[in-house]
Amino acid sequence: MTAREAALRALVACEQQGAWSDGFLKKILRTAGLDSRDAALTTRLCFGVLQNRLLLDYYLGKLSTVKLEKMEPAVRNSLRLGAYQVLFLDRVPDHAAVSEAVDLARKGSKNPRSAGLVNGVLRSLVRQKDSLEPPEDPAVRYSHPQWLADLFTRRLGREEAAALMAANNGEPPTCAQVNTTRATVEEVTDSLRAEGVEVQPHPWLPNCLLLSHTGSLEELTAFREGLFYIQDAAAKLAVLAADPREGMDVLDACAAPGGKSFAAAIAMWGEGKVVSCDIHPHKMDLIQAGAKRLGLDCITAEVLDGRECKEEFLDGFDLVLADVPCSGLGIIRKKPDIRYKDPKPLEGLPRVQKAILDNVCRYVRPGGVLLYATCTLLERENEDVVRAFLDKHKDFTLERFQLPGDFEGAREGMVTCWPHRHGTDGFFFAKLRRMRGVYEVRPNEGMGPFALGMTQAEAEDALDKLNEEEHQAVEVWHRFGGYGSPQSFQLEYEDGKLSRIGLDRCEDLKVLYRGLDLMGTHAEDLILALAKETGYVCDCEDHELACTYEFPALGLELWRESAYHPKLLAVPEFQELIQALPENLEYEQDHGWCFAQVWVQTGSFRAQCPLEPGPAPYAHPVKPTPPEREPTAEEMIAFLHRKYGLIPPERPGRGE
Repeated sequence: MTAREAALRALVACEQQGAWSDGFLKKILRTAGLDSRDAALTTRLCFGVLQNRLLLDYYLGKLSTVKLEKMEPAVRNSLRLGAYQVLFLDRVPDHAAVSEAVDLARKGSKNPRSAGLVNGVLRSLVRQKDSLEPPEDPAVRYSHPQWLADLFTRRLGREEAAALMAANNGEPPTCAQVNTTRATVEEVTDSLRAEGVEVQPHPWLPNCLLLSHTGSLEELTAFREGLFYIQDAAAKLAVLAADPREGMDVLDACAAPGGKSFAAAIAMWGEGKVVSCDIHPHKMDLIQAGAKRLGLDCITAEVLDGRECKEEFLDGFDLVLADVPCSGLGIIRKKPDIRYKDPKPLEGLPRVQKAILDNVCRYVRPGGVLLYATCTLLERENEDVVRAFLDKHKDFTLERFQLPGDFEGAREGMVTCWPHRHGTDGFFFAKLRRMRGVYEVRPNEGMGPFALGMTQAEAEDALDKLNEEEHQAVEVWHRFGGYGSPQSFQLEYEDGKLSRIGLDRCEDLKVLYRGLDLMGTHAEDLILALAKETGYVCDCEDHELACTYEFPALGLELWRESAYHPKLLAVPEFQELIQALPENLEYEQDHGWCFAQVWVQTGSFRAQCPLEPGPAPYAHPVKPTPPEREPTAEEMIAFLHRKYGLIPPERPGRGE
């Protein structure tokens, strides 16, 4: 069997049987007896045709008197193979490409006239190839079905969607993640280069190497000795965001082939426990073999359906990784034929993803982390699934993280990696922290386990019970670097009965009113929502270091920190913090635009400290008058200085 015959068989199998090109190629290359050079050509031809199939059909359709869909699969794909070589492979002479395609059609067709048809169409293509006009439609130019091109265009715009589709037809880099428990980056680099591999450090991801001219990876000394494993930079980023640490109990709920389990175990220096689960029994051997090669004894593998509850796992893990089944439309570079799959079955995937999340979230200990990940770029499988999960599970919240490289969304807790922006697979991940406590505000009634009007003895008993329940969760939170401290409710009494209940903002607590996070929502949005409910009436008072917003109709009072009060500006450490303007605004967003305290109180308490009722701030937003001209940079700095009391940073050249 020749390289072109093997490629043709793979293309026909993909088209007729729905086979995956990479899996079928591995199977056929094992039985074809091809040397490494011909095996590489087979892969290049098969993937090249799949990457450019719609474009090839566009050109062939203009030259053939017989419609491509009317041809036998072997004839149609023989034409595509010939056209791909003529248009994309400079090292293959045109006459050889035509001759080979004609032979393939003659052998694969029942119609004796097929060889002549292929010969005529491809010779016409050779004569006209230098004058061919590329199609204007980027969906055809980059061979993406229209439904998929439309999805990308709606999200990114026409120009950037075209850049994404072009990147999807590129060749993905081979990313080697160094096993730092066994070797340094320098040691692995030296070993690989000694065997003729070209090695470059990844431009922004630590302990990652980009490889080329590897030959068979399995034969490399560094691979056999477990000094590295192959994993795309985006998948490694997801594990970095999850932040596994020594001593943790980690569950990789959809683990095969095991890359994230390996990354977590290495980040933990092998200290702790990683349970790698997958629904397919035959993949257990793959995970265990990889862990053994890398020397990661802390990894165990077991079969588990992510949608089915395992009682022993409940509240059992500090970190749960859920890289769920998805449409895979972020890895088109690696699986070029995935773009041609029927989109209809994909519509049911969010239901499966939500079911997995609903189940595995129960395995996360209070204070622990759930990392949701997919290798797709569709919002309905990514952001929409996360938002639906948060709406349903109020004890989880998005948590920010830091990453190497330039990634939007890390501050919000959700990141999408893009092939055309970052050079990675298309990949999405979100970090979700399980709160130690979630307390609902009941207007004019109470908050959490406390009710206004209960006796002091009842309130103190409730507080003692609450502290006992929280004790274990607090220990877990602090053991792995959680910030914030155990928070007690602030309780005030009048005539022996509870009249005021307060709680300070804490990173591992959430206070909700009708689904609104009272201490995690931007002040303007929160005040507007509450004002609408109470007829736009709010009592406001400026204090020295805080502002009070009181809603009498709800018995609710919110305290907002005045982050840029002159007294704070006088503190040297604070002054140092706010020197650079971008960081100033980030600090203000985090500390000044959210509420620091929530109080629920009786009407009698409010009567002791009456305020003048007035319209709620932000309740009636006024459309600003557009400026006559754009302000200069100096004017903007002066404005920020006046608004926030900032000290403008030194500008280059000043004082020279």
